[in-house]
Amino acid sequence: MYKLSISQLEFGHSVMLPSSSSSSSYIHPASLVHSSLHSPLLLQLVDAKMSIQLIRYVVDCVSTAVIGRRGRSSSRRPEMVKFATFVVNVLTRATTPIVLASLVYINRAKPHLHFCVLGGEALEHALNRAFLGALIIASKYLNDFTLHNKHWAMCTGILGTDLVGLIERDI
Repeated sequence: MYKLSISQLEFGHSVMLPSSSSSSSYIHPASLVHSSLHSPLLLQLVDAKMSIQLIRYVVDCVSTAVIGRRGRSSSRRPEMVKFATFVVNVLTRATTPIVLASLVYINRAKPHLHFCVLGGEALEHALNRAFLGALIIASKYLNDFTLHNKHWAMCTGILGTDLVGLIERDI
């Protein structure tokens, strides 16, 4: 076996892939099939460590999904800064596969996100709801044992257990 460096992707993590001469098989922990059946770039992405680039991408995807056709929001607006802080606080406890799955859910939910938001706290609340809801659903889909709503509430640092339960049901 050999290590495949992925420094070209700047994730700072290595992935073990089987060499052709190796008789041992390598099953990726996030899969049920031999790693040679997956794209090496996909394996690298799944094994990537959380980075500021990934966090920025999550903030951008969620804000685009929630705000919609109005264009991208300025990252300097107070509600966008608060939302970015919320994402950082929650993602410090999440794994990359869960974040990637949540982005898939957010993308699929775009046509159904009918938030009437003009700005301020309403926009911040809509962003938090869309992001957290997708993250909870992704976590429940990918993990056998997931966090309870009270733990999600503690992860957010600002939402109560009842609101987390409502967000989960809404999504």
